[in-house]
Amino acid sequence: MKATLKDIAENTGLSVSTVSRILRGDTKTSSNNVAQTIKAAQELNYPVNSRLLNKKYDFISTLNVALISSFYPDEFYSTFYYGLNKAARAENVSLSFYIFDPEKDDLAGFIKTLSVNYIDAVILFIPTLQENDYKYIIDNVPKSFSLMSMAPLFNPILDTITFDSYRGGYIIAQHFYERDYKTLGIITGPPNKNEALLRKNGFKDFINQKSDASVIWQFEGDYTFESGKNAFEAYIELEDKPRAIFTSNDYMCLGFLEHASKYGIEIPGDVALAGFDDLPICEYVNPKMTSIHTDYNILGEKTFSLLKQKIRNPQEHSGILSIIPVSLSVRNSS
Repeated sequence: MKATLKDIAENTGLSVSTVSRILRGDTKTSSNNVAQTIKAAQELNYPVNSRLLNKKYDFISTLNVALISSFYPDEFYSTFYYGLNKAARAENVSLSFYIFDPEKDDLAGFIKTLSVNYIDAVILFIPTLQENDYKYIIDNVPKSFSLMSMAPLFNPILDTITFDSYRGGYIIAQHFYERDYKTLGIITGPPNKNEALLRKNGFKDFINQKSDASVIWQFEGDYTFESGKNAFEAYIELEDKPRAIFTSNDYMCLGFLEHASKYGIEIPGDVALAGFDDLPICEYVNPKMTSIHTDYNILGEKTFSLLKQKIRNPQEHSGILSIIPVSLSVRNSS
């Protein structure tokens, strides 16, 4: 049964009217009464607007955050959500997940609805959004409502925290070069996703600095296992094959790897491979896959910390970009 103001009043010994005014932020009663009322409301699962209460009473409570994202039932999203949920628990954040369908949903309208329904802040993880999309959101969502993005943008206008995709591509190229792999290939991600372009640019920029190394093959993938298989089919037809290939995510690396084994291509003997994301499956294939490691727990911790600062000190969106470092997990595939 849903808790009522009367239940909270009975729990605290205060009147229903006093409880109501406290939860509306419309009273100057004692801090003890405020603390009692809010504690009782939480214990009874009565919905409280913690953003309002924090503003009125400097009350620190569980932060209610909505993560809005695209979604596919795969290991990447499982790893992503698991890391963020772990960080949320540690940071006293109640995290809700919402799936965005651009063909059905008006994102700005959806965020606006959340902003008046006890959600304190929204995190966006929709890599296909572009600058105009963010401008539309900012123009149509209450300015006092806290918003952040986890997807990189070349010219961010919404405060963004994300992994260093450029550095990830750069690190892979450096690793290949140090292994004396000088003719290289890349399977890129979809061109409408900014992090895919950053990974490609980082990889190519390192190689372009070296007079004795070159990228001799490029294949446009779409992050799927199937596109990794398609890339291999294109690779096998090449007369001049690259000695090492950077696949811009782990799924494409897996697709390439599986098809290569069917054709008797030895990895890394014939061609070295490296992916991006360092999903758990990298450890369970043969050969084990080299990949750029991304720590979603750290991403979550930093994001929630920044959100709390934004809620305490509301400011206009400034497009601040915070970068989370990545590292290289070297395994047998390279």
